[in-house]
Amino acid sequence: MTAYIGILEKEPGTLWGIWFPDLPGCIAASETADETVSQAGEALGQWLAIAREDGETLPAPRTIEALRGDADFREALAAGHVAILIRPPVDELDLDDGQLRAVDEAAERRGLSRRGLVRELVLSQIA
Repeated sequence: MTAYIGILEKEPGTLWGIWFPDLPGCIAASETADETVSQAGEALGQWLAIAREDGETLPAPRTIEALRGDADFREALAAGHVAILIRPPVDELDLDDGQLRAVDEAAERRGLSRRGLVRELVLSQIA
């Protein structure tokens, strides 16, 4: 499973936040560090799902060694922020990106979400 490195940070007077150097605009924020880390996986999953829906190629996560060459990453660590590995929620169907797109397209044709389509199909099979 793919995991991305996020930066967990807290500035005075702000919420805790996580941002991902490899995924511009993907963030999570909350009152506590634990809540923020808990929300980060879901934010990551949503960001990746939207990118897939838009037909974008998902960026490969960089290693910690590769990120050390990134100025923003170095600045964050120098400021005392923490690098943390975050995994998106598990795709329980274990489908690749092309298969997920096909499922999403079938769901959209029926006016359903992916979850709604899978639920409908499962219930029809056990009825």
